[in-house]
Amino acid sequence: MPLTGYLTEPDIRGALRYITNQYAQLTDLIKLPETSFEGRPVLGIKISFRDPRNLLKPGLLFIGGVHARELVPPDLLLSFAVKLCQAFMRGGSLKLGGKTYSFMEVQRVVHGLDLFVLPMVNPDGRVFVQTPAPTGDAWWRKNRRPNACSVECTGVDINRNYDFLFLSGIGTSTDSCSDVFKGCAPFSESETRNVLYLLDNHPNIVRFVDIHSPYQMILCPWGDDDNQTTDPSMNFMNPQYDGLRGERGDTLYKEYIPAADREKFAAIGARVSAAIATMRGTPYPSGPSAELIGFLTANGLQYTYSRHFVDPQKRKVLGMSLELGGGFQPDYQEALNIISEVSAGLMEFCLEAASVRIE
Repeated sequence: MPLTGYLTEPDIRGALRYITNQYAQLTDLIKLPETSFEGRPVLGIKISFRDPRNLLKPGLLFIGGVHARELVPPDLLLSFAVKLCQAFMRGGSLKLGGKTYSFMEVQRVVHGLDLFVLPMVNPDGRVFVQTPAPTGDAWWRKNRRPNACSVECTGVDINRNYDFLFLSGIGTSTDSCSDVFKGCAPFSESETRNVLYLLDNHPNIVRFVDIHSPYQMILCPWGDDDNQTTDPSMNFMNPQYDGLRGERGDTLYKEYIPAADREKFAAIGARVSAAIATMRGTPYPSGPSAELIGFLTANGLQYTYSRHFVDPQKRKVLGMSLELGGGFQPDYQEALNIISEVSAGLMEFCLEAASVRIE
């Protein structure tokens, strides 16, 4: 298996501690409230220059390592975090892939944004993938918790465990042996509860990006059905349409999205895609996940965007997913190429988020 070079679970935790020690002026270590089922701590970092005026900044949350076999995203997030901090502290420009960002742009991110990075949501899964067979399984996707509602198989697909149309069955499974087993209930898993904790305890977060592989695309809502901008009553909260969602090409149901949000998602996707392409010309199409990968529910990007519809007191979060190319576990030299070219896309996410005005 081509696993040589990838960071291990202890490496990732050590790297997060290194970053917060080395760049203490602009980083904080975040210890999430719940350990994994096997007792591993889950750590993240916040990158943000400490402004004595204590101004409220927009927040961006990057997460990775949700699906255990997708080895590149945690390494990507750590590489990006280190390079951003290095550039800021040395007062220089930042070269990422085929783009070079000025120190002014670096400052715009570090001064103007609360950047939250959770590189390894699923530590037990990563350990299992990186453990040689027969003890481990390089193609494992889920977490490693035995299922309370089904003893047949182990593990829940963390990216089908969020509270968005959880009972619909669209793109999920109630079979515990399935790779898309959604679990017993929304947020039944510590991994999704840790993500929820960050969202609930940092209400300034306005952007969310969940990094996966291997589809080489940029995804946005919706995923339960095709989008429409004309009928607000035709939405995921309306029980009148239960059982009608998730059918390709029909006219019975399409998910409502405000036109301004649809345009904003498209603009962000185009911006990120263009930055990625500057290194090798790699195409990263962007669009609603229903169009690009098919119908699914109970995943992170849709849940984060849905929150302000369910509770208007919550701030709107534009939830997206960046799907890296190269397969689940490319040769590490190719992984480094992917990390280099996609890091420019991460910087574009950051610059866009830093431009958001919040009150």
